[in-house]
Amino acid sequence: MSSFEFLRKVPFFADLPDSDLDRLCQGIEEIQLPAGEVLFNEGDSADRAYVIQKGDLEILKTSGGREVLLRVAHESEVIGEMALLEDTPRTATLRAKTDCLLLTIGHEQFDDLMNTSTSAARIMLHTVTGRWRATEAMVRQSEKMAQLGTLSAGVAHELNNPAAAAQRGAGHLRAAFANMQKTYLHLNTLGLAPAQVEALVELDGRVQEHARRPADLDTLARSDRESELESWLDEHSVENAWEIAPTLVNVGYEPSELTALEAKFNSEQLPAVIAWLNGTYQVYSLLEEIFQGTSRISEIVKSLKTYVYLDQAPVQAVDIHEGLDNTLVMLRSKLKVGVNVQREYAGDLPYIQAYGSELNQVWTNIIDNAIDAMQGKGELTLRTRRNNGNLVVEIEDNGPGMPEAVRARVFDPFFTTKPPGKGTGLGLNISYNIVVEKHHGSIKVFSQPGQTRFVVELPINFDAADSKPSAIAAIERPDDTKLKQLIEAAQNIAVVGISSNPDLPAHTVPAYLQSKGYRILPVNPNMTEALGEKAYADLLSTPKPVDTVLIFRPGETVPPIVDQAIRIGARTVWMQEGIVNEAAAATARNAGLEVVMDTCMRATHKRLVAKETAS
Repeated sequence: MSSFEFLRKVPFFADLPDSDLDRLCQGIEEIQLPAGEVLFNEGDSADRAYVIQKGDLEILKTSGGREVLLRVAHESEVIGEMALLEDTPRTATLRAKTDCLLLTIGHEQFDDLMNTSTSAARIMLHTVTGRWRATEAMVRQSEKMAQLGTLSAGVAHELNNPAAAAQRGAGHLRAAFANMQKTYLHLNTLGLAPAQVEALVELDGRVQEHARRPADLDTLARSDRESELESWLDEHSVENAWEIAPTLVNVGYEPSELTALEAKFNSEQLPAVIAWLNGTYQVYSLLEEIFQGTSRISEIVKSLKTYVYLDQAPVQAVDIHEGLDNTLVMLRSKLKVGVNVQREYAGDLPYIQAYGSELNQVWTNIIDNAIDAMQGKGELTLRTRRNNGNLVVEIEDNGPGMPEAVRARVFDPFFTTKPPGKGTGLGLNISYNIVVEKHHGSIKVFSQPGQTRFVVELPINFDAADSKPSAIAAIERPDDTKLKQLIEAAQNIAVVGISSNPDLPAHTVPAYLQSKGYRILPVNPNMTEALGEKAYADLLSTPKPVDTVLIFRPGETVPPIVDQAIRIGARTVWMQEGIVNEAAAATARNAGLEVVMDTCMRATHKRLVAKETAS
């Protein structure tokens, strides 16, 4: 079959006049492409288009460091024409799936065809539009799957510590419970009087309390106390004194209290009572460890939805010291190898209103990283203090410190210095989001060789802080006069990242604006409609004009949204509260657009427009 006859059957060329098609065929060349060979690579310059006469070609795109198969092109398809049309590098790689026979069309021939044939131009428009949408959908889905896999790995990493703590505690509990039973049965043979039994009941209550919160002593004081108690126990013929002394320190005993205990029991009963006390403490302590581990697992699972959807978890009165201590319990297996923990807690620290389970996640991430940085041996210091209306937590280690390049990116998503399988780069990014975006606080890191200190500052009055801008960065904001002008001029608002969840700001904010007479254009590729309006896959699909692009997407995804906003002729880019991208803002301003960052449009309307209308 001649090239003329073949191209006449190709839809792209079917309506060309014979003279145009004949002229095109005069410049066509045939090339053979064996299976597995690459026709061109993504990023290559474009000098020709191709028509597949025989065989199949794979169209591949690199996304997240991986090759993604977009589709397979078959016989009679025109490929490579988009790069010629836009005079841009190749946007994908083409590789022969089978042996192929291709017809080539040079750049000049292609331009001549587009300039002289309205049918070819019309077909090209439909081809380009359909192919662009298919490519974007495939890459977007691939990115979602890649992020989901990374997030899953991060969650598994987060669950590992509490799961290991619960498993270890359950394993040790068997032996501890058997030992307690043995000492209990021995006590029953010693003929205890009712008053002595009552004394044991009091001891049991004391043990339970200190199993939840052991006596807080620095290393030197603890060592001295253990030595004193061990000597006392040896003098009174108590077996395994070196094992029991640390337990008595945790329960808060001093030698004088043991002497008082001695007055209540005879010489035969006293060693049995102390052995029972030691065994009981071990059981309660392990039960507390298991409880903390399983509770933490439950909290992490619940916080996963919060991380993904930014839901509002219940706010509660939080004891920061209790959260830090619980975290140390969770990480006990890693700490006890060689990490000495110093607690420098402020005595007047108040409870704060906060998302308690998520703050525990912050402490776990920072402390776990500190232990890893010290390679399991060193000094870990936890400090708390008040700073005017805020509460400050400092977590410091004496590890090797961070280089400047690492310190600058430590809160970036998916950035990690750990080897593959050891870290995902999500822990500190999650912590940053929890502290800054959810609690309107701040988190900073200071590091030099021998000292790395994370400083977390949280508002004590959460409700008051909730009305203030998020402390993400020093952001250039328009004044109130300008903000009012922008809101009043925003008749058509394209909402990127709109949600169908009635509990999320991505739904409630545009719903409020719609109720005030603004036209809402929903933009979400996963929705067909929102707020009674047709939803669009992207800004380029929305009907013009668009006055304001209101963004409810993470800051790192803003640049391509801004590029589309520029292309559709929007006047303003408005990033909802918690969203900041200075680079994208600069791009928008350079293109003549107004920019508002980290500001709630609903709150601004209520403050500047609705209040004035009501008055």
